[in-house]
Amino acid sequence: MITIENLKHYYKDIDGNEVRALDGVSLDIEAGEFVAIIGANGSGKSTLARHLNGLLVPTEGRVVVDGMDTLDEAKTWDIRQAVGMVFQNPDNQIVAAIVEEDVAFGLENIGVPGPEIRPRVEKALAAVGMSEYAKHAPHLLSGGQKQRVAIAGILGLEPKCIVLDEPTAMLDPQGRQEIVSTVKKLNQEKKITIVYITHYMEEALEASRVVVMAQGKMQFMGTPKEVFSRVEELEALGLEAPLAAKVASELRKCGAKLPKDIITEEELAQALCQ
Repeated sequence: MITIENLKHYYKDIDGNEVRALDGVSLDIEAGEFVAIIGANGSGKSTLARHLNGLLVPTEGRVVVDGMDTLDEAKTWDIRQAVGMVFQNPDNQIVAAIVEEDVAFGLENIGVPGPEIRPRVEKALAAVGMSEYAKHAPHLLSGGQKQRVAIAGILGLEPKCIVLDEPTAMLDPQGRQEIVSTVKKLNQEKKITIVYITHYMEEALEASRVVVMAQGKMQFMGTPKEVFSRVEELEALGLEAPLAAKVASELRKCGAKLPKDIITEEELAQALCQ
């Protein structure tokens, strides 16, 4: 679905100094995959996200989306229809006074014929569990509900991939759980490719693969078990491993014979009971 080859992105800071936001990132994302990208602030994960639908283009290297090079300006429109973006603040993506009108807005913008719009709006709202709020005003919804409306707006465009850039950063725990469940459902049931940028390690546990970023470079990647069992390496990069993985690591240091791949509370409880 997406191929990233030796991607480098530089920009000038306010003093005119060159900053390397991305420094030689290479990564393949398969169609239908759920990839989480984690990293501390300034690691380059959000800059990477913006390269996946052409909001930013490489200083060096290249990004190919569904066979289209993001440096090819003639393909920008097609790339952005193939890859939808969801950002931190849902209020910045909601433009209409009624939920269903907001979801329809993007469809009207790309010239979808009138008779096709309503079925696609209804389908998108149903996919994120917001059908009953179709006639509601977005400003009366909770943060999690607003973000689900923003995701529905992207879904209506029928993208092959959705990139979510810290979509739960402004939400409470319940709102975060709503979004993670919604995204996981879209990946499993609709087979939509998901690239999920987050600094919440518990959210990254739901992915099929986790990529760890630091200082503009990809440090390592693997399954959640492979990544989150490397507790000390994560902490050295300024990241918190899931609590169960940290507790298991500390217990092993004290002599407890526990498996090295414990990352969830259920796994820790089961190992301790044995």
